[in-house]
Amino acid sequence: MSQNVPGEQPAVPQPEQPAAPAYAAPAAPAYGAAAVQPKGMAITALILGIASIVFCWVWWISIPAGVVGLVLGIIGLRKGQPRGMALTGVILSAIGIVIAIILIIVIAAIVAAAINQGLVTVS
Repeated sequence: MSQNVPGEQPAVPQPEQPAAPAYAAPAAPAYGAAAVQPKGMAITALILGIASIVFCWVWWISIPAGVVGLVLGIIGLRKGQPRGMALTGVILSAIGIVIAIILIIVIAAIVAAAINQGLVTVS
């Protein structure tokens, strides 16, 4: 007869017992959890404000993007959307509009000066 020495396999394989089913306790309902705050208008205002500044030299993109971003940012502020994003969208949109208007005025002044000096002829 062989004896089982600790660390060695038993002479006769022992039948494995089935694992106990793993039942998890049901999750407790999340009472009082904060509702997800909508932030679509604030994000859109922020994106359009950034686009308005990036494309300020292309006035036909900058001014409409800035106006829409300005309007959506103000609506987002009034609806209680994330204040930081909405306010940043309003500020960036306004800056983009102002820069685009300033560039239009500067370019018009340069063209007018060139026409007055005879460098450019208008036919």
